[in-house]
Amino acid sequence: MQEDAKFLLNEQSIRFKALYNETTISDLGEVICTLKGISLIPISASVAPLTIKENFIHKIDENKTDLETKLFQGQYYLNVVDYTLGEIAFAANFHCTEWLAQIWKFLINDPRTDEITITLTDESIRNYILEANSDYFKSTEQIDEFCILYNISIKDLVQSARFTQLEIQLAKISARLSSEIFFFRTKLFSELLIQNINKTIYYYEEDGIKKINSENKMVYEKWKDSQLEKIQLAQKYTHSPYVFDDSEQYQNFESLRTYSPSYNLPQDLLSETFYWIDSFPKVKDRFKRATDLFKKGEDRRDCLDNLRLSLELLIKDILKNNKSLENQLGGIGAYQDQLGIGIEIRNTFVKTIEYFNKYQNENVKHNIDIKSDHEVEFIFGLTMIFIRMLIKPNREYNKNMI
Repeated sequence: MQEDAKFLLNEQSIRFKALYNETTISDLGEVICTLKGISLIPISASVAPLTIKENFIHKIDENKTDLETKLFQGQYYLNVVDYTLGEIAFAANFHCTEWLAQIWKFLINDPRTDEITITLTDESIRNYILEANSDYFKSTEQIDEFCILYNISIKDLVQSARFTQLEIQLAKISARLSSEIFFFRTKLFSELLIQNINKTIYYYEEDGIKKINSENKMVYEKWKDSQLEKIQLAQKYTHSPYVFDDSEQYQNFESLRTYSPSYNLPQDLLSETFYWIDSFPKVKDRFKRATDLFKKGEDRRDCLDNLRLSLELLIKDILKNNKSLENQLGGIGAYQDQLGIGIEIRNTFVKTIEYFNKYQNENVKHNIDIKSDHEVEFIFGLTMIFIRMLIKPNREYNKNMI
């Protein structure tokens, strides 16, 4: 294959570069020459058929119908500026479904059955060696003489590059994605395709009997990671409303298999609750005491009592009085009414606190042994919801958030 040749894949192209592996040959310490073996690796993929970024197409009266017809036939043009979001979503679903079918065919095959070996022609190898060692070799004839002298074949200087059909298929898709002139579209296509492949792999392997070949899976995972890195890098410089803090969205199917419940309190809710009560030191002390007891699995009754006290102290502070919890129900409803909370939610909130208080009075205050961690966890959850609903809607306590 000539060094400037390309693989044409549905009007897409993949380019390769040669890597030199340097070896020095010497005789009794005297350097005779330096050999450089050549390995081929893909360096880029590109889309050639359209002139990108030079001739943007707008959907005007003359071409609107024609473009829309082609779109719904599967012809999606990269340089059309004013595709609607619905049309972009349609195209993404259309092409990702098509790409998935192509990828899947190679993903479930034995990778050894569809390997492609790529190397350079003898003439190309000679030209590369001559270019890299011009101080030693002055002509290709000298290279041939060298090979004869040391009984070396010109092909011995080359390590063949091997690619599977899966690698080539993914490279072709990368070419298609990298040529997209709008980052949002690239992101939409990439994420949708990754989700579709992840979902298909998950359901294929769900029964635990069928497995994707590990080599194929590694090829796909490596490609997926590279796509996510590109998105993450571009996201730093793009103001997009579609921003994710981590990659959990791509692992949702796998996480169903690995997830197991625990008795730990949800850290995000705990952190949020401590945030809301930061300006209420007495409440914070009691709530921290309850949290520590729960984490250690010690004294469930004392844990529940501290939850009740933290809520009671908070309501006293908010309503500016010293009433017990059971005597605050009317005041809580009036307080939430001032915050614009609807009557149905106010009634539900007050009624739930009433049941919460009844449980505390009949179980905690009378030294009844609390045997169920589930009861404590439930009361913990209710307390955190109560705290959030009492503080968050209030602008006075929530200036940083509203």
